[in-house]
Amino acid sequence: MSVFRFAAALAVIAALVACTPAIPPQQNYATISGVVTDGTTGQPLAGATVTVDSVLTATTGSDGTFSIANIPVGPFTAVESANGFQLHQDQGNVAAGDHFTLNATLYH
Repeated sequence: MSVFRFAAALAVIAALVACTPAIPPQQNYATISGVVTDGTTGQPLAGATVTVDSVLTATTGSDGTFSIANIPVGPFTAVESANGFQLHQDQGNVAAGDHFTLNATLYH
């Protein structure tokens, strides 16, 4: 009889474990987004490149906006560039799950 109780208890434990929702993994990344503008005209700058930590890159759309996901947590360096404009560099720090806004102005 004790073997039966042990097997029944094991079955109940297995059922409880199977029904327990999984804990989602901690998000270890952030997103950086913003607008790149022309410092002379103040207009959005289409086709500019934003590079984070020399690895992750995005190109701005016609409205000057960009978004880069999967930025590792911690400090970062972003470089914004466009043909005919001086490079611009920004630094920041992101935590897990952050949506960091980075707006940049480029000058000729």
